[in-house]
Amino acid sequence: MPLDDLVHAQAATSRLLAALEPDGWHRPTPCPGWSVADVVRHLTVGDRAFTVSLAGRPYDLPALTAELAPAAVGHLPAAYDAGAARLREALAAADPAAVFPTGIGPMPSGHVAELRTIEALAHGWDVAQGTGADLAVDEDVAERAIAHSLALMERLPPDRTPFAPPQPVADDAPALDRLVALLGRSVVSD
Repeated sequence: MPLDDLVHAQAATSRLLAALEPDGWHRPTPCPGWSVADVVRHLTVGDRAFTVSLAGRPYDLPALTAELAPAAVGHLPAAYDAGAARLREALAAADPAAVFPTGIGPMPSGHVAELRTIEALAHGWDVAQGTGADLAVDEDVAERAIAHSLALMERLPPDRTPFAPPQPVADDAPALDRLVALLGRSVVSD
């Protein structure tokens, strides 16, 4: 199921990127100081980094970031799609009993899939907020991402805090809103 959820989350984000107007790439997002293009580059670099990890090698994040930095915004949807597909292929081929090096400690492939699902959903939401669009995701996928986020937060080393403090959100809010609030985003109700 983690791989199915990742496929769903990445497809939802991909649909947003495919529909993005040229002026949308430079709009701000809820990530301080990051434009829509910056968020998409971050997602793409992350997928590439974890693909390297799943090959059993540590990744060079500055080098991966530098490779993608000059990409024109018009090429970012294709770069995201290609990186997402390579990550899914690496996950499908990974030994589920093996543990792989990551920037937040060793992880089995199932946890990598869960983490990348969380990233695709949270940053897809960021892109949606920056562009005034909606990220259409299944409630069950977002609910599982909440559960995985809570478990991930328990596994993080004390010196690693990749998320901002949780923000208030209504208990009956959509699961995606509850997920991003858990990860530190302010959700404005209509």
